[in-house]
Amino acid sequence: MNKKVKKILNVKNISIIRDNNYIIKNISFSINEYENWAIIGKNGCGKSFLLKSISTMIYPSKGEVEIYGNNIVGTNLWDLRKKIAIVSDELQKQYDEYATVKNIILSGFFSSIGVWQKVNKIQNRRANEILEQLNIQNLSHRIYKTLSSGEQKKTLIGRALVFRPKLIILDEPCNGLDVASKIDFLNTLRKLVSNGINLIFVTHNVEEIIPEINNVILMKKGKIHKIGDKKDILTENNLKHTLGIDLKLNYDNGFYWIQLYK
Repeated sequence: MNKKVKKILNVKNISIIRDNNYIIKNISFSINEYENWAIIGKNGCGKSFLLKSISTMIYPSKGEVEIYGNNIVGTNLWDLRKKIAIVSDELQKQYDEYATVKNIILSGFFSSIGVWQKVNKIQNRRANEILEQLNIQNLSHRIYKTLSSGEQKKTLIGRALVFRPKLIILDEPCNGLDVASKIDFLNTLRKLVSNGINLIFVTHNVEEIIPEINNVILMKKGKIHKIGDKKDILTENNLKHTLGIDLKLNYDNGFYWIQLYK
């Protein structure tokens, strides 16, 4: 008998309002185990605010967000954040330039920017496991500011892994990466998926969507424009309307990329 698939995330008709304006409006979707999602849209369409809601960083103005059946309002957020982790440029910019890679990973245990508590043997062992898992053992004692952008992002992935989360949310994680670093980073994400971790990948670059992503949300002006299976949603016509540009969509070996018309 097949195991019952668990629902990780349930977003029910949420809106975020600031200064009497809707930043996102009436958004609903759910994510089950073994599903990986991409959220695509132009800058300013509300993607980052949606991520902050589903990662418990902010509460929605209206609607509900449930993580494993628990409404984020009235639930111990510390416990929920052990199950869902987020990696973002915003977090990357907050880190002390002089922190070491291993200390940044260890800080994930305390949801802090630095390590101010005593680290126990179990936490230290877990950090070493993550360094090995991500193949960055050689960076363990390196200073954060001396790392490349790709190495910094891998370090933040390591921080996100400390509690073995079921879902990792990535907010435009390939920003600032050169081609080689981007390929290396995306291969790291593919390995995480093969180890049973679900991803929500937010981007405005279609070529960053790894083959393991199987569902797509297209966002436009704070709302869901299209949602569903990747092969049905990721079409030229849908992307033209979402991004507001003329384009040709290419596909090969599991990857998509956009060719712009002159």
